[in-house]
Amino acid sequence: MQLSRVTCITANLVGMMLFVQVILGGTAFILDTPVIYHLIWGILTLVVLILATVLASRAYGTGTNLFKVGLVAILDLVLQGIIGLLSFNAGVPLVIHLTNAFVLAILVTYLISFADTADKTATHLPSAGQTMSSGKLPS
Repeated sequence: MQLSRVTCITANLVGMMLFVQVILGGTAFILDTPVIYHLIWGILTLVVLILATVLASRAYGTGTNLFKVGLVAILDLVLQGIIGLLSFNAGVPLVIHLTNAFVLAILVTYLISFADTADKTATHLPSAGQTMSSGKLPS
C-alpha cells in the first residue's frame, strides 16, 4: 500500500479516535463511568496522532501543511491532557478542557482534509517510471 494512502487512513483513524474520546469523557462526567478509560484512550489517540504525523513527514516532507498541522495537533493534545488532569473536581479548568476539545477537533479536521487531498493528488501523479505525454493526442 502506498505511504500516502497509509497516511490518509491513519489521519482518519485519529479523527475517529477523538470522537470516541469525547464520548468516553462525556460518559465519565455524566454517567460517572471510570475516567481511566478516557485517560487510556487519550494516550492511545496521542500515539496514533504521532504516527500519522511521522507518516506525513515521510510521505510529503516536513514543509507541508499536513505535517505542520500534525505537530500543532500533537502539542494541543498534550496540552489537552495536562488541562484534563488539572480539571478533576475543578470548574474553570474543566471548561477550558472542554473548549480546547473543540480547537483540537478543528485541528484534526484540517489534518484529515490535508491528508485526503494529498492522497488524492498522489494517486493522480505519474509514478517515477512513467513520462508525461508530449501533448500529442492519439488519433
